[in-house]
Amino acid sequence: MVIRVSLSIPHNLLAQGIESYLQRQTSIELVGPTEGATDLPEPDKPLRSEVLLIGLDSLQPTPLQSLRDRHAQYPAQPLVVLADFHQPAELLSTLDAGAMACVSTTSQLDDVLQAIRCASQGHHYLCQQLATLMLQGARSQRLESRERHGLGHREEEVLRLIADGYSSKEIARQLDIAPSTVDVHRRNIMRKIGLHKVADLTRFAIRHQMISL
Repeated sequence: MVIRVSLSIPHNLLAQGIESYLQRQTSIELVGPTEGATDLPEPDKPLRSEVLLIGLDSLQPTPLQSLRDRHAQYPAQPLVVLADFHQPAELLSTLDAGAMACVSTTSQLDDVLQAIRCASQGHHYLCQQLATLMLQGARSQRLESRERHGLGHREEEVLRLIADGYSSKEIARQLDIAPSTVDVHRRNIMRKIGLHKVADLTRFAIRHQMISL
């Protein structure tokens, strides 16, 4: 299947390299590059491509708002964003703005092609560098949360299992510790975070990404 792609990338050597690379792919049909990531079709014009590859010079509010507007205008069109990501928050903001796939400007050209293919099929995609950035951000957030509330590794494990609905005996079996030890951990957890009801502990665990819904 041939994937129709339009480009909205500020003209520079990187843009020229991407365009030249995609032109050589038999599975890709370029339908006309545009200059600048904010040069988007008028609302009354039909879409000419299946995937739009957008290059963002900045991940500040104005470019991201343009991305949101584009997604709101054409929600069915997959958006692939190429940008210089440095922080997990930048990546999350870009995904929240409507990007289906994200690629770092320091990635390989093959990553751009893979992002286009995934987006055309309705799948999310992050290049390896951005997947690592996201993972590092999640780990950092968990460590900060643990340090902020003073929970040890074992206490966090117990809290996670409490939030998942396990009893003290079941937690003891899973962690291979005595039920009395679980109760000690439970009391310490409640004292450190100031919560005593299971429902409150569960909400705390979800909020701090210890468990997911």
